[in-house]
Parts: sequence; C-alpha cells; structure tokens
Amino acid sequence: MFLPEPIIIDPMSVPALNWGIIGPGGIAEVFVEATQKHTAQRFIGVASRTPGRAEEFASMFNIPKAHASYEDLVADEEIDAIYIASHMSDHFKHAMLAINAGKSILVEKPITYLPEEAEKIFAAAKAAGVLAMEAMWTRYLPQSTILRQLLESGELGEPELLTASFCADNRSVERLWKPGGGGIVFDMGIYPIAIAQQILGDPSSISASGVVRPDGMDEESYVNLKYSSGARASLIMSGVATLPMLASCSFENAVISFGEPFFVPSSISLKTKDFYPESTTWVDETGIAGHEGLSYQATWFAKYLSEGKIESDVHTHAETVSNIRTAFEITAQIGAKPF
Repeated sequence: MFLPEPIIIDPMSVPALNWGIIGPGGIAEVFVEATQKHTAQRFIGVASRTPGRAEEFASMFNIPKAHASYEDLVADEEIDAIYIASHMSDHFKHAMLAINAGKSILVEKPITYLPEEAEKIFAAAKAAGVLAMEAMWTRYLPQSTILRQLLESGELGEPELLTASFCADNRSVERLWKPGGGGIVFDMGIYPIAIAQQILGDPSSISASGVVRPDGMDEESYVNLKYSSGARASLIMSGVATLPMLASCSFENAVISFGEPFFVPSSISLKTKDFYPESTTWVDETGIAGHEGLSYQATWFAKYLSEGKIESDVHTHAETVSNIRTAFEITAQIGAKPF
C-alpha cells in the first residue's frame, strides 16, 4: 500500500466570489485573513450588531462596504455568498435570513446546536437552489483528500477501532463557557466527532460520561461510539485538560494516523499492523499552516457554487446533521445545557 497524492484545487482555477460576512468576530478575522492571503476570493461587505464593529472590521481587511444591518447585507445584489460566523445560537436565524434572500451560505461549525434546525436550513437551501455548507474545514485539507482516496480504494479493509481527542486548556476563552456561545462538545468535540463520522459513518449507539459545571456548561466528555459494522470509536474532549490532539484508526489491513493537531494541516501516516510497523508518511509542506487552512474551504465552496451544487460532496448535509445529532446526544447524556 502507498499514500496517494493529495487533491489540492488551484485557488485561481475557481471563480472569485463576492462574499459578505455576518458576525465579524475572532474566527471571521482568521478566515478572512487566510482566504485573502491564499485565494482570489473577495470580501466586499460586512455587518455586525455591535456599533462600530463592522466599520472596524471593514477597515482591517479593506472591505468596501460596512452594512447597517444583516438585512441590508443579505439584500446586497453584488454579494454571491454569505459567511456566517455569529454566535452558534444565532446560526439558524442568520442562515435562514441569507437563504431567504437567495444567498449561498458557509456557516461556521457547528451549523446549529439542534439537528432539526440543521435539517431546516438544508431543506430551505435546497428549495431555494442555493449552496449551503458547514465550515467543517478539516474535510477540505490536503490530508483529508488523501484519507478519502484511501477509504475509496478499499485497500485498508474494514475499520476496526478509532481514537481521537481534542483536549486543550481553553478556560480563558470566555465564549466557550457561555450558553449559546460554545460548549466544549459542540465547539471542540465536533472535530473528533467529525473524523469518526468520516471514517466510520453514523454510530448505532452512543455512550457518554463527563464533567458539567453547575451552570450547565460542559467541560469534559468521554465518549464511546459503536457502529453496525462492529467498529468502535473512543473520543475524548476537554476544555480544561491538555493532551496531544491526535486521531488514529485501525483497519483490517493497516493503521492510519494523523499528525498533531489532526484537524489542521499536518500529516497522515499509513502503517502496517506489526508491533514494529513499516510506515509511510505524507507531511504537509504547502506553506499553508495552522488556521490558514481555513482558506481551503473557501476554494472548495467556490468550486461547488460554480458547478451549481447545493451541498458539499465531501461533507454532505446528511453527514453534517449526523454530527450535530451525535454532539446533541453526548450533551444530553452528560446533562449539559450549552445552548
């Protein structure tokens, strides 16, 4: 077995869309900076509920229009797509606002807290004929394209056991600890949940325990997932403890593992199952490092929009909803109320 070459779309080969931004907070800054640096995508409008913030953000990134309201933003006929980076509890109403204005949307992960709201967003987008994507940027990284090719080849055999963790002391990140602004399972744990879904599919059973603060915000979870194929997954997510952010999966014929952190541009290794394994590793040397990898999803989004698609081929609506449903069940089992 060998590692195939990654599939990297030339960012200059796709249309340069005109983007508008709802919710110009910290993650929007990272997304816009990365996308302006590594693609030809254009940001032409921004709106915020905080007085002066839209103007400040527009000045920071040379965006020509600071709209007075979200309604004005989505009504702008020059805008092709809306990037939604508001608080998680606001994603649903902002997504529906944009869709109802006929705009395609890229919504920060998780797209919603509630699976039924995610389903409504996608149903509305389908009815309107617009592209709707969750910003699960890991699906568009080069290492993820290698993984997809390996899975499609069948050479790995059936998956057996997956482990993934996202544990980082984020006690200083205030929004994670406020209802509607985060929660560890939905904000951080969605990455282990998503890699398990990508490799193993939808779980047939979920068993979770964890630590919940008196105010209902979750801070740590330990999750076991089982699948109809017989495969298993073990996920750990913590906002207080710090551990290596790794993901690995044992298959019938080999082992796949990702470099740390597994959800940013890093590496992917293919190993034999011997005690002293033979291995081959692809290391990301593109120069797009860390959260600059957010730029990949903008390129893929533009490609899909140019092809007239209403959902991502590599992170479908159904897969997005499945991950939200898993996260919701985990928080329910541990007694957390992050929304």
